[in-house]
Amino acid sequence: MNNLFLRNQLCVPVNGYNRAIIYDILRKDYFLIPKEHYDLLDTNDFIQFDKIKDVAERDELIDFLMKEEIIFRLSNKEQKKHFTILDKNFETPNRVTNVIIHSNIDSNFLNLIKVEYLLNLSIISENIDENLFSILEKVSQLEIDSIYLYIENINIENLEAYKKQIAKYSIIFSVNFFNSKNVVEKTQLSQNIYYNFYEEEFSTYKRNLSIDKLVINTEHFLESNNFHSYYFGKIYIDETGNIKNGLNNLESFGSIKSMTLTQFLEIISSSKYNELGEIKKHQMLVCKDCEFRYMCVDSRVPSKGAEHWFHHSECTYNPYISKWNNEEGYLNLKDSGVTISESGCTINEEKLSENFDRIWNT
Repeated sequence: MNNLFLRNQLCVPVNGYNRAIIYDILRKDYFLIPKEHYDLLDTNDFIQFDKIKDVAERDELIDFLMKEEIIFRLSNKEQKKHFTILDKNFETPNRVTNVIIHSNIDSNFLNLIKVEYLLNLSIISENIDENLFSILEKVSQLEIDSIYLYIENINIENLEAYKKQIAKYSIIFSVNFFNSKNVVEKTQLSQNIYYNFYEEEFSTYKRNLSIDKLVINTEHFLESNNFHSYYFGKIYIDETGNIKNGLNNLESFGSIKSMTLTQFLEIISSSKYNELGEIKKHQMLVCKDCEFRYMCVDSRVPSKGAEHWFHHSECTYNPYISKWNNEEGYLNLKDSGVTISESGCTINEEKLSENFDRIWNT
């Protein structure tokens, strides 16, 4: 048996603080692996499995990777030239990819956005009402791939009637209901539209990352490698018409109500507006140590520190102890031994090690 193993280029290893992960970006899946296997697999050349001295461990790893089609074996070295290395660059012809609006959006919005081709349009509405259907009629005439609806409240008794009305708009991809505490089936598919039901309020949902918000696909992975996966190409227009670059941002770049198309295009093309979208995850404290960093869509507002960007509010995942905040044993950053500030990241190695051992070895 030869040792001519290559890694499937669409299965990408990513290193974290405690563990590594393999992103299967084509099949939209992932596999957690020990950190010591990351360096072994992070190569475009033949994988040197002989570096693992324990034969049983080596054979078990190879069997797992072969079973999941993460690696494959070649019969001779010459075959390697037929396999292309993944190009991790990301390019898009669109200046704007995602726009978030409210159902009471000012009519001038259509004049400003009609020249843009949008991948996604999200519409936030307090209820399913005439305002929502009025704006759906108008935006359905634009160049948009998909529409996502976020409904803050639901009258469950009228759900089937809602579905019939919504089904008229084939461009809608999903409808997300909040304050839906009495719905048993949390995801429903009806006439090619996904209906998702969340118990939490929308105001909570829009701030917090959770494991169900992780996104794994080729386009998202490449975008996250090169840009900020939430702020890149993003426009949010709040309920009063102010242009912002995210749902949780306070800074306004102007109001669409009295804005010309030229002014609008100047704003969304400016370096100041696009600054957050240019941030890469390896420039962000905590995020740069997180194995999920190229999956998440993090809407927290970053601040510029001495050498890195950072967040004043914590993520719901702590990569230094590998725990989500709804899991047993979770600790926040400070309690686990990690301090984040404008000046940088300080880790109390002894405290962190003690906490990690207590959490995972008891």
